Amino acid sequence: MKTFLSTILKHQGRTLRRRVQLLSDLHLEIGQQYLSYTFPASAPFLLLGGDIGRLIDYDRYLKFLETQVSRYKKVFLVLGNHEFYGLDYHAGLKEARRLVEEPSLADAVILLDKTRWDDPNSALTIIGCTLWSAIPEEVSAIIESKINDFKKIDGWTAQTHNEIHAREAAWLREQVAQAATEQSAERQLLVATHHAPCVEGTSAPRDTNNPWTPAFATDLLRQEGWAGIHTWAFGHTHYSTELVRNGVRLVANQRGYVLPGSTAQKVSGKSHNFDPGMTIEL
Repeated sequence: MKTFLSTILKHQGRTLRRRVQLLSDLHLEIGQQYLSYTFPASAPFLLLGGDIGRLIDYDRYLKFLETQVSRYKKVFLVLGNHEFYGLDYHAGLKEARRLVEEPSLADAVILLDKTRWDDPNSALTIIGCTLWSAIPEEVSAIIESKINDFKKIDGWTAQTHNEIHAREAAWLREQVAQAATEQSAERQLLVATHHAPCVEGTSAPRDTNNPWTPAFATDLLRQEGWAGIHTWAFGHTHYSTELVRNGVRLVANQRGYVLPGSTAQKVSGKSHNFDPGMTIEL
């Protein structure tokens, strides 16, 4: 009887839907808003999709996360490009790992750096990484001159950017393929990256054809190998949106650069406004 009941409970857990609150590009480094910025908690899980702040603001960043773990069951953190500003890439990763291991966070923050997390109480699976974009050689010079990453991340180059993109894209493909073999478990797959997985529709229309657009997005979804993804959350483009590309639902909820005390958002248009209470259900 005990075994039978545990099987029923496990099945019920697998079919339970989960709500995840999605926020990215808070840019709390602008005016040092780590302690002052507030938003409503509207789901048990919080996904922070990168560019939350800078890891060199370590103590303030930690205080922000401490506030969130008191309000959510789990907090998932994707590293954006701004997280690395003032550091080199490897030092940034080291600081991020140290951050989520702080005792005050009580193992409630999951760093999504080529990481898979399976919810033990539902069918939700989250896989995530930064997914640095692919920069074509013919625009690498202009991108290196225009994009602050190459000035503010120590030693960062288009070549390094592309090498890490290749590793992360390959890892994502492997994880999605593996999840596809687990269809019998009815897992709901949420992919979380900072950079966007396609160009069209993920940035404001005025930005789509800029020569530096490849620093923000890569057309991965034009390629095969992404079947089985329920939702793909991204950031980096400062454009809040929801759309479907090649059968994959894409969502972004991005605050962008906002000065302390201001509620203004750079992107105009009602359907593309940042919503601090936005949730997705899987």
